[in-house]
Amino acid sequence: MSKAKIFTYWIVSILIMELMGTGAGLAIAQPYQVVDVTDGGTITGVATWKGEVPELPSIEIEADTNVCGEEVPSQALRVNPKNNGVPYVLVYLEGVEKGKAPADKYWLRMANCQFQEHIFPFVRSQVMAMINHDPFFHNPHFFNAKNASLLNVPMPDPSQVIEHKFLRTPLKNERGVMRLQCDVHNNMNAYWAGFDHPYFAVTDADGKFEISGILPGRYTVVAWHEGYKVLIKEATGRPLYDRPHIRQQEIEIKPKETVKVGFEFPVRKVYIDY
Repeated sequence: MSKAKIFTYWIVSILIMELMGTGAGLAIAQPYQVVDVTDGGTITGVATWKGEVPELPSIEIEADTNVCGEEVPSQALRVNPKNNGVPYVLVYLEGVEKGKAPADKYWLRMANCQFQEHIFPFVRSQVMAMINHDPFFHNPHFFNAKNASLLNVPMPDPSQVIEHKFLRTPLKNERGVMRLQCDVHNNMNAYWAGFDHPYFAVTDADGKFEISGILPGRYTVVAWHEGYKVLIKEATGRPLYDRPHIRQQEIEIKPKETVKVGFEFPVRKVYIDY
């Protein structure tokens, strides 16, 4: 066999290995695998704020003020004065390849002139369902990692439900957490994140969270909180905030064990000037 043919076969073999995920460089990511979790562990914890809490300006509402009011406090930073707990922190595990089954459907609800899920994570292989509980027009608008329009959904009718799947949404930039807004109401600003697995949670009003049914092993757990410093305001008065605050820890889950973790915010020094 000539050297040219040997070289050609070698190149083809390398490409086949890469396409099969056995070579270096172009390994194909395997889909998340649902398995029975009989000895799973649990992560519980709390996100807390340390130091002075900045006072964010309220957002002046531009539409449906007869129902929504004239202004509303920003949701970009809320701190519970009782325990300094921080709500709306997205906590998730990175790189989970197998484990418990996801929910069949994940709901994004619009009610009382606001997204009820200010941080909206879901499993992108499953149905994402949007519902308008208000008696007026909402228009949820999803942006991708480059801040370009990804999904724009007019919802004029009360109790209207629209279902969608983000099967091919790339999870890049700022760990896959992206902007969501209602184009009609400048005060309705939120974030969404599509995951391949269901190991995520959003902290409650006390800053607490729980993620259960985790297969034993070592994991990276990430806590994501949006930026709260206003960079610019759009013509509608909608504020756009700075980059997020991100913490992470390495943990080990043992069979049927509960691991407690804590995350402190802010990540950066607090500078608020308007």
